[in-house]
Amino acid sequence: MDRRKVQTLARLTALSALKKDAELARLATVAQSRARLQAAVNALKNTEEPLDSVDGQSANLVASMISARLAHRRWIEAQHRRLNQQLALVTADYLRQKPAAARAFGRAAVLEQLTEHAQLSHRQNQEKPR
Repeated sequence: MDRRKVQTLARLTALSALKKDAELARLATVAQSRARLQAAVNALKNTEEPLDSVDGQSANLVASMISARLAHRRWIEAQHRRLNQQLALVTADYLRQKPAAARAFGRAAVLEQLTEHAQLSHRQNQEKPR
């Protein structure tokens, strides 16, 4: 393989490494957003638990306390809906980004192997006596 082809492969390898890094960074960003939203949903579920444990004593509560609890439950349900919608959108982004990142990773790996092979072949051709 001649020197120009080896240099071209090396440049393509560098470009594919940049593309791979960019795709992996995008995937990591979406994964972090997804994890943050899942943690928020779980935290919201945990705020419901103390209210559920008081249900047996609800007959003794004052009407205003019951009204406050119902308002709080409506707020929690609205937050659940909002977080679940955001989580669905971010999960869709994650599922779209994952194959692109895998493809970029694979291309970078193949080009790296081809470049190494071409450089080795080029060195061996130059070392041969003529």
